[in-house]
Amino acid sequence: MQETLKKITLISQEDFTGSSYDDLFNKLYPSIKQLAHYELMKINPGQQLTPTALVNECYLKLKSGKNQQYDNKKHFYNTVARCMRFFLVDIVRSHHRQKRKGEHTDFSVSQVVGDDGIAIELLELDDALQQLEEINPDLANITIMRYFSGMTLEEIAQTYDCSKSHIHKQWTIARAYLVNILEEED
Repeated sequence: MQETLKKITLISQEDFTGSSYDDLFNKLYPSIKQLAHYELMKINPGQQLTPTALVNECYLKLKSGKNQQYDNKKHFYNTVARCMRFFLVDIVRSHHRQKRKGEHTDFSVSQVVGDDGIAIELLELDDALQQLEEINPDLANITIMRYFSGMTLEEIAQTYDCSKSHIHKQWTIARAYLVNILEEED
């Protein structure tokens, strides 16, 4: 992840101001692909979905939306992480529908392993994140960047342009909320 951190920090604020989506995506493609690879290693041990495919799907999904400008790294990486989340959740839901219909599928994504080594069902995490977004969108964004971009607290702090200790506190609060939400669902 240190190599990713260096690539992320090489992009200056000026690169985000007024840049088109294509320009930003081209500049940040290596770091986005590295984040996708990291995330897929955690949730897709069989490698049926490649980082390139995940990044390309996110690119197409984001490109097909409204022509959006990104103000800063935080905005851009939040958007990409959310896209990865929604894409993976859609795949898992599709897989579950196929299994209910009796169709066979080789796709094995079902869990996300957090930095603490605890595996969470992807669909349960998605539901909990939706609830967390209603409570506190910033905490949800930090969680999404941790789980769906695989970013370290230091990388998130640099992306948010704040101290690592602040992000660490926010991450601790976010995890507590997630635990409470997940326990309520059980």
